[in-house]
Amino acid sequence: MGLEIVEHTVGDIAVLTLKGRIILDYDESPLRTAVDTLVQQGRLKIVLDLKDVNYIDSAGLGILVSKYISVNRRGGNLKLLHLTPRTSHILEITKLNRVFECFESEDDAIRSFEEPRSPYSAGVVHS
Repeated sequence: MGLEIVEHTVGDIAVLTLKGRIILDYDESPLRTAVDTLVQQGRLKIVLDLKDVNYIDSAGLGILVSKYISVNRRGGNLKLLHLTPRTSHILEITKLNRVFECFESEDDAIRSFEEPRSPYSAGVVHS
């Protein structure tokens, strides 16, 4: 099974709900394509909802980091929502939990775009 992506918008924030596996695919990654499309449209506030992601391989982590960097370079931000225990563990052992802002509630993730960003806020799970 590939990766399914459903987008909805809250104000000027794009929320991408991901279902399936974030892995290196022979075709272009659907996640890479979805985020690149948002960036090209100037939509730089992005939340990735990972509650239905059942697997992320090292290439999938690379895609997450790559898209995080490309959004940040344009003055935006990409945040993670609803980490599964497995995804949370992977981010922890790779220290990427210090890079990504992670949230357990969509409302908290949305609200966080209104708050001034602290360099110490990344990696904090808000509930």
